[in-house]
Amino acid sequence: MYKISEDIYNAVKDKVIINELSSDMCDRILKKTLEMYAYTKRTDGYLWEGLQGYETFSDIDGWLYIQEFVLDNSCIMFFNPYEEKKMFSISSGKDLQYILSETCLYEFYVTDMDCSYLLCFTHHDVLIGCGKAKEWVRNLKMTKG
Repeated sequence: MYKISEDIYNAVKDKVIINELSSDMCDRILKKTLEMYAYTKRTDGYLWEGLQGYETFSDIDGWLYIQEFVLDNSCIMFFNPYEEKKMFSISSGKDLQYILSETCLYEFYVTDMDCSYLLCFTHHDVLIGCGKAKEWVRNLKMTKG
């Protein structure tokens, strides 16, 4: 069975430092993210299907822009729980982009420890922004779209 976490670990090797979050921390981040940005708390499908109050930008390369939002800040990358339960703390947008460019492009979510924003890149090549990322995605659509 394919494991997203194994793909990430194989990609980063000694190039990027990532920290796997504890299962308690993963539960906290997921719960808080759903409370803040979703109208449903279901985790058995695509999380983005239950989001509300978001902006979208459709672009096959939309994932490349995420580093422009994250910049030098740390972020948390996670996935649809039915595909992968592990979450990773990543030190910067640059490191996140390296990981994404070296792995299969699976559906993923990015937030910070406070869950002040949520970004998602779907298997439909749609970048979704919630919270502090909503306006940024709207501006991205206007400038790049």
